Amino acid sequence: MSQFGAKGALLVRDIAQSEKGTLPPYNDEVVRAVVDECQEHHKSIMKLIRDIQEQGTSLDAANPDDAASILVHHQAVLRNKRALLVYLNERMRRVRALRWEVGTGLPEVVGENLSHSERGFFTQYSALVNRYQGRRGGVGLNLTLDPTPPKDHKVQVRVLEDYGEIVTRDGAVDLSKNTVHLMWRDEAQPLITEGVIEQMAE
Repeated sequence: MSQFGAKGALLVRDIAQSEKGTLPPYNDEVVRAVVDECQEHHKSIMKLIRDIQEQGTSLDAANPDDAASILVHHQAVLRNKRALLVYLNERMRRVRALRWEVGTGLPEVVGENLSHSERGFFTQYSALVNRYQGRRGGVGLNLTLDPTPPKDHKVQVRVLEDYGEIVTRDGAVDLSKNTVHLMWRDEAQPLITEGVIEQMAE
């Protein structure tokens, strides 16, 4: 504990210096080190309090050196707590944003960077979003399709790879490479996300 708060500051720098919209690997080793440091500070505080009480002195009348030591340890715990919350809250915000960017399927390359708890949070958050968007008890609308209101309900798309025949509300559509189709936006969006088709300029 020679450098109070150094590990916590490392966590904050780690997330602050990462590229926006990305999730660096969860730094389990440093998170545990910060928690351990907080526990060591707590033990030091409790020992100081016991020593003061054994001397038959109240905390209010304690030696100024002991009171200052307790304050320093307490402030170190608070600083570590703030650093952990900054790190974890920013990661949680980015995990939530992932749900709106990639849908319910978490890419493996991203999933490897999440902690077990973060993967659980992503699953539970996805379930909440799905329930809200659902036709039974929800709004019955896929909110992930367009972050901004669309001008038209149909879009013109170009097929990037042979995909075969799909059934849309307008009937069967053969998605052969380099063919162009007019599709309903909500039916086209999942295929655009997968990279099967691309929206043409309006």
